Amino acid sequence: MLALLRGAVFVALAIAAAGAAAADLGYVERPGICLLRTDSQLMSLPAEEIERTVTEYFENSKLAMSEPVVVGSREPLFTWAFEARISCGKAVGYIKGGYLDEESIEKCDCFYKRFISFW
Repeated sequence: MLALLRGAVFVALAIAAAGAAAADLGYVERPGICLLRTDSQLMSLPAEEIERTVTEYFENSKLAMSEPVVVGSREPLFTWAFEARISCGKAVGYIKGGYLDEESIEKCDCFYKRFISFW
């Protein structure tokens, strides 16, 4: 009887652990990481155009976060809209401070493109 109970506990723990990994979007999609961010061409643009584009990306992703279709999405639409809003917000903050932060601008561009690909 004890062996049967141990077996049942082991199976339950194995199922719970597998379910947790499967439900974790970070395990599958790796949100917050944009491996292709160096493909961004934004930094090759004039500063005024970078500012305009990053601000537009920020505003669009911020607006999308209030859309029911985004919030209730079963695809990574919400994840990438959220990541775009955060990264583009950081880039806008740096720009307002008079600094073009290459990393945040590239992340903004990459996350925004991923967001748009699911829209």
